[in-house]
Amino acid sequence: MNLIFSYSTHIGDYKGGRYTKDNKTDHVLELYKISMERAKNLGHGIKFYGCEYSLNYLKGYYDSFVSVEDIEFEITDDLKIYVHTQEPAGSITFDGDIILQNKLSFDETSDIIFEQKEEFVPDSPWQWDTIFKILDVFKKYKVDEIVSDFSFEPKHLCNVGVLRFRTEEVRNLFIDSYYKLRRYYLTNIEPTEKLIPQGLIVSTIICQYYFTNICEKNNIKYNFTRDYKSNKYKHYFGHSKFNKDIFKIIKNKTTI
Repeated sequence: MNLIFSYSTHIGDYKGGRYTKDNKTDHVLELYKISMERAKNLGHGIKFYGCEYSLNYLKGYYDSFVSVEDIEFEITDDLKIYVHTQEPAGSITFDGDIILQNKLSFDETSDIIFEQKEEFVPDSPWQWDTIFKILDVFKKYKVDEIVSDFSFEPKHLCNVGVLRFRTEEVRNLFIDSYYKLRRYYLTNIEPTEKLIPQGLIVSTIICQYYFTNICEKNNIKYNFTRDYKSNKYKHYFGHSKFNKDIFKIIKNKTTI
């Protein structure tokens, strides 16, 4: 089974400014090395979509690559969604901050595979400063009345650290929907609200929360790799990957 990793410094909402490398880039790419090496040792093939900098930094860790050096991405999940427009249905995108303990498996009967379910926690300061803040802006603009299949009913979102579409039909539904909401947001909301310069990762809602909505609205069968059968791994998503001792922790625990 091939896993497709991706990374580019040419993403507009990455901290450090528009299309720039900052002092956290190498830290993240070192984590990618561990993730890629672990996956390869467990028998996975590694394909990598990267910018010139990341392709050079990770040379020797992937089996094949696609350069995205000349492509500008506006928000975080643009690159991941772009990968799925280029790859056939059934392909698996995989985040470089996931460290496998054993070979990844998934439910092949599900229409879409995510990494894990993230429940909303009303008293979570982090969620109030990120997810709920973005959702409040979307409520202000009544996005649920404008964008098909969008609602504020789900009290969770599906993490796309692992993402797989079973068929072309399912893939096209999600990708087309993503680009429609993305276009609406960047045209009608971002110019006024300016959430991206505030460091808010708006694709949390445009991709992960919206994909959750699409599944619920259309009775699409979905599942997660987290806790599926014998899967064992650690996903260092969000700020957890920037723990100053993360590499020592991974080394001492051998796997996670």
